[in-house]
Amino acid sequence: MPEKSWSVELSKSVLKALQRLDKTASLRVLDGLGELGEAENPLRYKDVRSLEGKLKGYYRLRIGEYRAIFELDPRYRRIGVLAVITRGKGY
Repeated sequence: MPEKSWSVELSKSVLKALQRLDKTASLRVLDGLGELGEAENPLRYKDVRSLEGKLKGYYRLRIGEYRAIFELDPRYRRIGVLAVITRGKGY
């Protein structure tokens, strides 16, 4: 029996960023994060990469021109989304 899906928690700054996006883009980002939460292992999900340098320990999910920066808490099967930024903004 597969384990339950991961819970996806959005920070306040992510909620504000999603409100600033147009409806289509914000729905696309939310759909991408929902799919990530359904993955058995989010780190093996397509378009997920680990970050380096001062952001080591965090990961990014590519959703079109947007990037969702997140951290994992495997003990509680939680994905904490810290930021949603456009590709050009950098990390």
